[in-house]
Amino acid sequence: MLLERRRDKLILLTVMVGAFFSMFDSGIVNVVLPVIAKEFNKDINIIQWVASIYLLTMSALLPILGSIADSVGRRKIYNLGYFIISIFTLFCGLSTNFQMLLVMRVLQGIGGAMVMANGLAIVTENLPASERGKNIGIIVSTMAVGSVFGPPVGGALTSLWGWRSVFILTFVVSFLGFVLSYFTIPKDKKEHKITFSQFDFIGSILLIVTIVSFIYAISSINKIKPNDYNFTISIILFSLTFILFILREIKFAYPVVDLGLFKIRSFTTSIIAALLSFFTMYTPTVLLPFYYQRVIGLPVQKAGLYMMAFPIAMAVSSPFSGKLSDKIGSHLLASSGLVINGIALILLANIKTTTPLILVILAHSLMGLSLGLFQSPNNNCIMGSVPKQKLGIANGITQLIKNLGMVIGISFSTALFTVFMNHSTGTYAARFLSSSSKVYYIAALISFIGAFISFLRPKNEI
Repeated sequence: MLLERRRDKLILLTVMVGAFFSMFDSGIVNVVLPVIAKEFNKDINIIQWVASIYLLTMSALLPILGSIADSVGRRKIYNLGYFIISIFTLFCGLSTNFQMLLVMRVLQGIGGAMVMANGLAIVTENLPASERGKNIGIIVSTMAVGSVFGPPVGGALTSLWGWRSVFILTFVVSFLGFVLSYFTIPKDKKEHKITFSQFDFIGSILLIVTIVSFIYAISSINKIKPNDYNFTISIILFSLTFILFILREIKFAYPVVDLGLFKIRSFTTSIIAALLSFFTMYTPTVLLPFYYQRVIGLPVQKAGLYMMAFPIAMAVSSPFSGKLSDKIGSHLLASSGLVINGIALILLANIKTTTPLILVILAHSLMGLSLGLFQSPNNNCIMGSVPKQKLGIANGITQLIKNLGMVIGISFSTALFTVFMNHSTGTYAARFLSSSSKVYYIAALISFIGAFISFLRPKNEI
């Protein structure tokens, strides 16, 4: 019994390293982009691809690699993912030109998708079901901690030893994950394996094109210009490949995404609620820094410090909500989280230049608390509602939905804000507050709709 508990803790620790790395890498890389841009002489529109291409690669491959792991074995894919991340993270730091860095980030993203598509599945399969919510809560909290530490650590390392040092550090973290994974993740159970000839290559290609074209279209929605058809072409390509993908998966004997999962009511309602939650909860990501810096005139260091309120609150609330969901289920907790999020957005919609700073920080903290209250129970419900042989694809879809929600939330809030700003008059502060208020109210409404959908999940299921 003691050895089993020790084994469980080591498995959880291994998955925690992967969860920490996923958010730590994003934060640590984003903060060094200006330095990389200067060295390679690239402007902001080009250099942002160092961050974007990693997220794009991961998003496109998450469902596919989750599905492959269900057949080939989660341990194999997970270990290989850590190894790939380690190698190509090191090569990112050794890149001699911008093109090499981009290629290394793509390859690093492949490894990242292997890890992220299987973490929750490994925990769900190998650890007690009675502690699933608690364990998921700890993992979510670890991700939040990674997002907190990424930017300050990246800034400190860059100022001391240059931008390449941040990739050396992430190499050390990822290699630690590989070592832990190799020795702690149990061997895969022998189940039915899909052969090379049975694998859905066409469906996989259609899915990749669908996800990439959708993310590209949404990311560029606020940059649409006359005679610029990139958005239109991307949406048409997305629509076409999405329809072909659905038709393919319905008919194919071994689909890369089992659409039958969406017949499970708990799974479907939880996935939709997750998409809406990340959509609304990342609305302030772009707007709040501008409020802090351009509306009330805070220095960038303080603005960055105050933005940490969200992940800190999320890190604190996630373990408690996850553990509580093991006892009372996910239904009430997840729905309440989205209601609280809507209330927090309404509070942000009513801030003025004279609003005490502590109240703005508390409102943003309330959003972090609500995400922690929602995400752990919601993920617990998702992973508990699917058959064990489908845990990988369920995990892959869950992580994809998180990424899509973040991209949609940031892109749409920026686009809406720009439209409102262009149709308002007065000082910059007055225009900003009026425009951001409308965006927050819309996001609050969507959050309440998400709470209603979340409430529709079966009450007797975790």
